[in-house]
Amino acid sequence: MKIEDESNERPRKYRVNGITFYYRNGKLCAMPSTREKTKKPPTEKQIESREALEVATDCAINFFRTNGILCIAWDAYAKLFRKNRLDIFKMINYPVLDAKLLGVDYFPDFFFCKGKLVPPRETWVNREDLLLFPMWEHPDREYGLSNPDDLLMMGYFYESHPDMPLLVVTDVTRGERFAQIQLPDLGYPPTETLHLYLFFRSPDWTTFSDSRYVKA
Repeated sequence: MKIEDESNERPRKYRVNGITFYYRNGKLCAMPSTREKTKKPPTEKQIESREALEVATDCAINFFRTNGILCIAWDAYAKLFRKNRLDIFKMINYPVLDAKLLGVDYFPDFFFCKGKLVPPRETWVNREDLLLFPMWEHPDREYGLSNPDDLLMMGYFYESHPDMPLLVVTDVTRGERFAQIQLPDLGYPPTETLHLYLFFRSPDWTTFSDSRYVKA
């Protein structure tokens, strides 16, 4: 049997049936053990908040599976804030990601891309079924962030599929101010509403602009 060292400044403690036994000044003492804190069940708001964050994460993961280019674009933007692309995407788009839809519930406030380049100015789009004619203005003043050789890209959603982002890469430059884009036929009605997001990238793929929303 081990003899308790009475000179030990930190005497041994042990618990038996909810009672804590310990030595003080060579005498055995006892006291009720502190009750373990019981975990309170989460409130409805906490549950909703957690579920919403999970949905935002799922939406972000689904978004970046669309095309590796989107990973490049959001990685470049995330570095400006020392974050990763999932966190920065959720931070910006969280207010418009819906748990029931598992996608975007308000397209005008969604950002398909974020970046330092000047975004398209005065943007509008004409449409003939799946043939799109986007147009934009090119600012006269340039600050190294609005170059005529920047290249146009376009993200989009079909109205009925807010959980399925799509992407078109073009070789049309900012300076052309006009593009003609033929969308692939994915089996949707040719007149279904499209939610478009025009943005630019630098020729070396290192810098991107914010996206500009247009409804077609």
